[in-house]
Amino acid sequence: MMRLVSIGLLATLLTLAGCGGDRAPVRTDPVWYDDLIGQPTGARTGWPDAVDCTPMPGVALRGGDLTMALGEEVSPARAPVPSTAAERVVFAGCYETLTRVACTGELAPGLAERWDRLEGGRRWRFHLRQGAVFWDGTPVTATAVMASWSRNLALTDGLGRPCPGLWLEPTGRGMIARTATLLEIRLAEPQDDLPRLLAHPALAVAELREGWVWPVGSGPCRLGADTDLPLPDLVCRPNDHHPEPPRWRSFTFRVLPGTDPRDLLQDGVDLALVRERRALDFYGELGSVRQAPLVWDRKHVLLVPPQLDVSPALGARFAGASATVADGRDTDRLTFRRCREVACPQLHGPTMRVIAPPLDPDPARVVPRLAPVVHDAADPDAAALAARVAALLPERPTVRALPSAAVGRTLQGLDPALVVVRLDACYPSPCLTLAALLAHAHWLQAAVPEADIDACRAARVLLDGGHAIPLADTRAHVVWRGPLAGLELGHDGTPLIATLGVAASAVTP
Repeated sequence: MMRLVSIGLLATLLTLAGCGGDRAPVRTDPVWYDDLIGQPTGARTGWPDAVDCTPMPGVALRGGDLTMALGEEVSPARAPVPSTAAERVVFAGCYETLTRVACTGELAPGLAERWDRLEGGRRWRFHLRQGAVFWDGTPVTATAVMASWSRNLALTDGLGRPCPGLWLEPTGRGMIARTATLLEIRLAEPQDDLPRLLAHPALAVAELREGWVWPVGSGPCRLGADTDLPLPDLVCRPNDHHPEPPRWRSFTFRVLPGTDPRDLLQDGVDLALVRERRALDFYGELGSVRQAPLVWDRKHVLLVPPQLDVSPALGARFAGASATVADGRDTDRLTFRRCREVACPQLHGPTMRVIAPPLDPDPARVVPRLAPVVHDAADPDAAALAARVAALLPERPTVRALPSAAVGRTLQGLDPALVVVRLDACYPSPCLTLAALLAHAHWLQAAVPEADIDACRAARVLLDGGHAIPLADTRAHVVWRGPLAGLELGHDGTPLIATLGVAASAVTP
């Protein structure tokens, strides 16, 4: 049911379109977004907190062995599609997407070294990097990219949230391997955000190999055929075939799921990621440990189905509720990036108009006066925020923790409920973030007019109508000991460990 709604929204992009048209050069310079509300047009900024893009500035030396502790599970069975923040860090170093978007918003080549925009944005051609090979030496081909995306789509079926793979229809007619290194994608309507969509982590490229525990990738961090499950150490080596190999000699992920985050930075560990406030306070009292916030990468939103109306009662602040678990702040936005007033084809289109909603509620069904507040049982921030919402409502509704898939079913409106959902900063543009939000439920899609609409106006429609109420943003911190430098972040705030190393300034001449 969730998948049908997602396809109704997302498959708009890649139905078969005609051929022909003029070739235009593609731009890879930064794209900037205007503020959602109240900012003057043309304001130039990336993330609102640009300083977070360089948590460990400086020049890194070559060589050395580094270790990073991760407090969540990492599984080769899910690679290259991450389901935890720990997997996102590991997979970001091991597997590549066709394009990359930096924390600052700059679009750059990944596995695709260049791309062509044809027919005014209806057709795109992506040229894979010359000499790109997987860890076992086999070439990365356009056919391999399509096969990987198809497998990635299957991997996301159980996650209970929209997947960008639905946008691409890798087994359909909208995608063609023109040559071994030329992939063509055809769209139903012009779409200039497509190169940015391809930077989504769920569109990383990998292949299964007999005898290998991990799918083989082409990223700067290389795993070997004999690399086993992390027990607890997962050791990466530089991929010398990559155009930007890491500066370190080896990088070890120490995977410690369930460990108290105050115990992650143990002996032999150089850095760790933490989200819990108590851990940040603990490390803040240690003079030998430094810490820096990353970008705001998680946004929690309360979705209110049309049968319910609670927005007038929600005037209190929410950041304090999530700050007990993570570093939180209040927010009035439905996107991460600043938006601009240009049409978002992702928010409407011919496919949406022909896909029916899953099931309409029984008209004789009585909507309960005390609709519950529902959240994903695996999300502690969502649990804290759901409790806060319930406490603010005069009816004092119950709070229910459900599995991800059950949350998806609830959003279809069959059992009216207020639902706290989490948006991750995986989509590097406001249009794509809002499209992913609308994909949660058909009644959200119906709230946005089926006409040319930009992300700013679509967000206002959802906000003013009380359909989606932003609650809080949260983020992780990196903590480390010793002189480290060079850490860069991806567009979703993920640390890119290939750029990390020992600071050159730490060496005495």
